[in-house]
Amino acid sequence: MPNFYLILVAAMVVGLMLPIAWFSPRSHGFRKATGLIYLGLTLCLVAYPFFTSVYYLLFDHGLRRAEPSKFAFALHRSLSAKLPDYIDQRIDSKVAATLTRFQITATESPVYGAFFYLQATERLQEQWRLNPSLARQAPAVSGAKAIDASLRIMLDRDHSHWVRDYWGEDYMTQPNCFYRTLLIGGITSHHNLTKDTRHLPLLKTTVDDLVSHIDSSRSGLIDDYPGQCFPCDVVCCIAMIEHASKALGEDRSAWAGKAMARIMAHYPDGLPPYTADAASGRQQSPSRGSTNGFFFTYSATLSPSESPAWYERYASEFWQENDLAAGWREYSKLSDSPLYGFDPDSGPVLEGFGTGATGLGLGCTRAHGDHRRAGILGAEMIAAGFPLPGGTLLLPRLVSDLEHAPYFAEISILHQLSLVPDAAGNGKAALAPIPPCTWYILSVEATVLIILLLICKRLLFARNKTADTK
Repeated sequence: MPNFYLILVAAMVVGLMLPIAWFSPRSHGFRKATGLIYLGLTLCLVAYPFFTSVYYLLFDHGLRRAEPSKFAFALHRSLSAKLPDYIDQRIDSKVAATLTRFQITATESPVYGAFFYLQATERLQEQWRLNPSLARQAPAVSGAKAIDASLRIMLDRDHSHWVRDYWGEDYMTQPNCFYRTLLIGGITSHHNLTKDTRHLPLLKTTVDDLVSHIDSSRSGLIDDYPGQCFPCDVVCCIAMIEHASKALGEDRSAWAGKAMARIMAHYPDGLPPYTADAASGRQQSPSRGSTNGFFFTYSATLSPSESPAWYERYASEFWQENDLAAGWREYSKLSDSPLYGFDPDSGPVLEGFGTGATGLGLGCTRAHGDHRRAGILGAEMIAAGFPLPGGTLLLPRLVSDLEHAPYFAEISILHQLSLVPDAAGNGKAALAPIPPCTWYILSVEATVLIILLLICKRLLFARNKTADTK
């Protein structure tokens, strides 16, 4: 990873070069060199993001509705090239074994990101199989090294250190919902992409144990960590068990439907709480957007007849549009919760909008075939993401844990964009409108681009005053 302090020093030096060159007209060579440096930076950091965003908004219709997106395939290629080295270096460093369970992003995000990458790759592979024009190469081929690396980090013992800190050395036979869900989801996707059968015994044992824990729970819920139960994670667990059973030659679809129904019997309005008591199912905290987005990603397939009504209830209470932006709220409109705040799950909450809720909400809009909301969020994402040469999304990179999980936000976006409804449509759904904030971002970029190009022109082509005085 680039050294942050080196980048900061370089930025300060480049920033000082402009006034020196501008107010030293006799330094012709220095002025021209400064102009060339600024021209290169302008093209890479302003022109490229602007024209890339405009290109995908105009020509990637899957970004503007709930259908396969070419941008998702481009992002997948970019991440597939970067993940193997990052994962190998992280495993070799043994740093995961030194972290405490209170370092949430440092412990959870590397494994969580690997899960998201494998799940997304499996979905993109299926979309490519149906429509090879989405990418020049199959995701299973272009991502082969990253697919194997992602499973390596999930199976690495050091990367279960924080889970063992919670559950002890017998963590694989404890309820341990979150970690074991990630594990079975990752192994299943890896197997489906590579046909590697080496880890199927571990998959079967883990699936059977999780089924036993869920079945023996009076409420149908189990804890992520002792005393910490997140119903949305249990729903994801049920979905991963159903998916894994197919790889194991089993059919647990009926079991999954019943397990889902047991959970939702506690929450008849269709909006599960953020946290609950695993023993009774009793709500401990209100329903929140950051977990609802995750929940509705899987409810669409687990409860296809009920989920549309739940989703409409969710949209009526949590979807928000104003004169600038649109997105998902962290808390219901009907609550008196604060409009501003922050925690590790929600991220920043600004004027009611939840960054985590909106980020994970992109996937649930796509999973439910909500073309309008999916397209609005897709347009906001591509503009605010600020795509750079090489495929990096600048803003998601900056908000990630740069030391421990630098690609996590970008992988999360990939996961969200990989989601499409089972019946993805025939390309006839109307494109969503482009929201005001996207126009605003593009307008600012265009204005800055013009100003910088004029500055570069002045630096490169202004006459040398030394020559004029002769």
